[in-house]
Amino acid sequence: MFAALVGFYLLMWGGGVVSYVLLGGPPQDARWTAGAFLFVAGAIVAVTSSRKDLRLLVAGALTGFASEFVGVHFGFLFSPYRYTDVLQPQALGVPLPMIAAWLVLLGYVREMLRALGLPVWGRIFLGASWMTAIDLIIDPLAANQLGYWVWEQDGVYYGIPWRNFLGWFVVSAVIFSVMGRQPERNLWARNVGLSIILFFTVIAFAYKLLLAGMVGAVLFLIDLNQTARLRDKREITEQTK
Repeated sequence: MFAALVGFYLLMWGGGVVSYVLLGGPPQDARWTAGAFLFVAGAIVAVTSSRKDLRLLVAGALTGFASEFVGVHFGFLFSPYRYTDVLQPQALGVPLPMIAAWLVLLGYVREMLRALGLPVWGRIFLGASWMTAIDLIIDPLAANQLGYWVWEQDGVYYGIPWRNFLGWFVVSAVIFSVMGRQPERNLWARNVGLSIILFFTVIAFAYKLLLAGMVGAVLFLIDLNQTARLRDKREITEQTK
């Protein structure tokens, strides 16, 4: 069952890259794949997380969903915006796949922070900064070429108001302050999160969103560097036994 879930995710990941890079986007009758892609990604992270970590991730994801509700209906936190009908299903004006999106990104960043051994305040600040950096890649595409939502005010970064990124930082900082415990190791959470970053980075370069693509490339290289450092550390530990 899990292998089928992963296989379906890889199929949708590859199909999404091909459709946006080579075909300009999925056909109208396949727009359901955007929400399904996020749900499947979230399901992989959920089923591979421990119960304690999953409870924290779900709480964090629901907090993110609540902040989206506030943003959509009151224009607070992120600056006024509204969702289109691309991501389905929706509740209270916010697509339910956004819960899965928050869960995936929180799971990925927590996994990246886990190996750094930072104090609590360091995890909160770096975690919020990391989430905001990821939004620098996702938001330009999601609000423009992918058409997930529409900003009601213009901004200097691909038409995105600066308050959006401040809102992301604040909401993420609140979530990481609550998710205080160190997570158990979950390579699936890391791999799925990295694949999301790579997905949007490739599409950003394909649409010539060079600044967004460069941010994604830097985050991808940071991940590869940390992976190499952890591998070297494990090899040294094994040699000293």
